[in-house]
Parts: sequence; structure tokens; C-alpha cells
Amino acid sequence: MDNAAIVERSKSGFYFGWIVVFAAFLAFGLVFGTITYSFTIFVNPLAAHFATTPTKVLLAFTLTNVGTGVLGVYAGRLLMRYSIRSMILLGLALMAAGFFGLSLSSAMWEIYFVYAVVLSFGAVIVAPLGASSLVTNWFSASRGRALTLATLGTSFGQLLLPRLAAYVIEGWSWQSAYRVFALASVLVMPVIYFLVVDRPEDKGLQSYGTPSKDSPAATAAAAPSLLTNAEILRRTDFWSIGLSYLFTVTVYLALVGVMVPYARTFGVTQLEASRLVVTMGIFAIVGKIGFATFTDRMGLRNTFWIAVGLNLAACILLVAVRGYTVLFLASACAGASAGGILPLWPGMIAFRFGRPALPQVMGLMSPMVLIFQGFGAPLATALHFRSAFLLFIAMLVVSAALSRNLNQQPPGIPS
Repeated sequence: MDNAAIVERSKSGFYFGWIVVFAAFLAFGLVFGTITYSFTIFVNPLAAHFATTPTKVLLAFTLTNVGTGVLGVYAGRLLMRYSIRSMILLGLALMAAGFFGLSLSSAMWEIYFVYAVVLSFGAVIVAPLGASSLVTNWFSASRGRALTLATLGTSFGQLLLPRLAAYVIEGWSWQSAYRVFALASVLVMPVIYFLVVDRPEDKGLQSYGTPSKDSPAATAAAAPSLLTNAEILRRTDFWSIGLSYLFTVTVYLALVGVMVPYARTFGVTQLEASRLVVTMGIFAIVGKIGFATFTDRMGLRNTFWIAVGLNLAACILLVAVRGYTVLFLASACAGASAGGILPLWPGMIAFRFGRPALPQVMGLMSPMVLIFQGFGAPLATALHFRSAFLLFIAMLVVSAALSRNLNQQPPGIPS
């Protein structure tokens, strides 16, 4: 059967790329669920076991952000040079080894090392870089929807894995919880191995939405040569994408991190404050489903602006009014914005630089984005919230301004 016949069959039936989206969904859920959202569950048990303070334990999380930012450059190079599937499997193996190593740790420096090096490197290969590269390779049309559905895994990871860790810690130990995470990393590996194909051309297919008259071979042959690192760094859209995403995701993560402590400053009980977290989680799922439905009609830039607007509304509400109902509204706005923020980074890079360059550009951008995106919450507490919310408003305005021209695709960019 020739390639054209295979392409036509893929259009008349189920497109294999959605299987790849499911695998990316699992990758995002595992990485963010185990490392980003579950870390807080381990803080007090680790502090008690090693006779240290929670602040010193939290240093491991800061080192994780630094590690993913720095090592993301090398992860991007590996994903450009070798099979994406093989590199994701390597990342999962590093995560499994890292979590198992944490369960055997006998000193805090070992915790720091594993989070800063082993888990950081493994995680950034798996997601966002590896998972985003896979989805982008398989979709030209509906790319925004596919990326949004893949990042929906972060919300399910947030809902499921921290609770699993808390249950295991309460019933057994924090060491057992880390071993469960190691096992989860191992269990995802056969899914990646059997379900993932790097590119549609490897199956005789085309990227979803590519005109059928363009054969996979012709499409690959027409792709321009990749830019050098120096050429990428000289482009203004590299900095526009990186800074606009950084400012907005920093505000989003800050709102997620400080909503509860901010609520507690004016008399909200711990139980009432915890409901704000649930609200953010629910609206994150609702928002991602909504964005997945309409992103490709509106365009990534416009979708991103809606997400910026939702965070802007949350900040204005937190500055202008103090009350439990307002906190719920602000939490809903911040949560719903996630579906418009997370897909922008890979989606806009693919749009402006072409999908073959995605790992390279994301890797180069990682130090700027991943190292600093977690500093919003500590800044907010240091500035006693209100001043920080005003600063966040200014950052969001700058973010919208920086991204205003990103909806125009440069000529000669392969979709």
C-alpha cells in the first residue's frame, strides 16, 4: 500500500496521532503530579526525619526548578539528535531511579542532589520537552487542541498523585511513597514504548491537517535546514515568546501558591482555604477542555490573551476586594487560565520556528523560563501580597504587549 493510500485511510478513520496525545497526557501527568504538585506532601515528613526545617526541605524544590532550567538545554539537544521515544524512555528511567534513590536517602544533601540533577534531567526530557515535541510533530491543524489535551494530564496528576502520596505516607512511610512513584514511572515506560512513534512520517502518515497532495517524503524533503543556536538567540520572537510566557506562568503559579496563605491572613479557616485549591483544580480541568474546543479557531495568541485576562481579573479581584466569595472567583479565574497558558510555549515555538526546531528552541529557552517561573509565590509573601498583586498586574500587561505580533507566521516555516 503506498503512502497516499495510507494517508487517505488515516483521514477516513481514527488518526494515530491521538494515541500519541494520550501518551503525552500520561507523561505530563506523571511529571507534574509526582514532582511539582506532590512535593509539598513530603516537606513535613522529610523535615521530621532529617531533623531540619521545612524551609531547608523546600530548597530541594527550588533546586529542581534550577536543574530543569539548566539541564533543559541538554535535554533539547538529545531530543534533536536521537529518537524522541527513546529519550522519553531514558527520562522515565532516570525518574524511576531518582525516586527510588530518594527512598534510600540518609542525608539532606542526597535529597538535594537527586531533585536537582537526576529528577530534574529525567523530568524535563519527559515533559514538557519530550511530550510537547511528540504532539507537535503529529499535528499541524488542531495543534492547539492536541497540546491542550496533552497538558490536561497535569490537572489529573494534580488531583490524583498528591493524594496517593499522602495516603501511602500516612499508612506506611515517605520512603514507600517515593517507591510508589518509582513504580509509576516504570509502568508508564511500556505505554511509551508500544504506543509512541516519533513522527507521522515514520508510519507513512502526515502531520494532522497537512494537505493530502503533499506526500510525507515530499514534506520532509521540503523542510528547511535548522537554525544555529546563535541565529535563534538573535531573533526577537525567541525573546517575545520566552518573556511573555515567563511573566504569565510566573503570575499563574504564584496565584496557585499563595491563594491559601493569602486567604488565611483575613480569617479564613484552613478547611475553607483548602476549598480554594479544589476550586482551582476543577476550573483548571474545565478551562483546558474549553480551550481545547476553541483554541484552533481563535489562534494560540488570542487564546493566550484570554488566559492573561483571566489572571489579570484574578489579581484585580484580590487587590480590590477582600471576601471569601471573591477568593472563590479569583481561584476560578486563575485555575481556568491554565489551559491557555501551558500550550503557548510549545505551540508558539512550533508556529514561529517550525516543528522540527521545537526541542532545540525549547531547550534554549528553558533556563529563562523554568528557573524563574517558581519565584512568584515567595515574592508575593515577601511583599505582603497586595504590592505583589499590583506587580503581577503590570507583568501581565507587559506579557500581552510582548505577544501582540506572535500570531503572524514567518515565511517558509514548516508546519
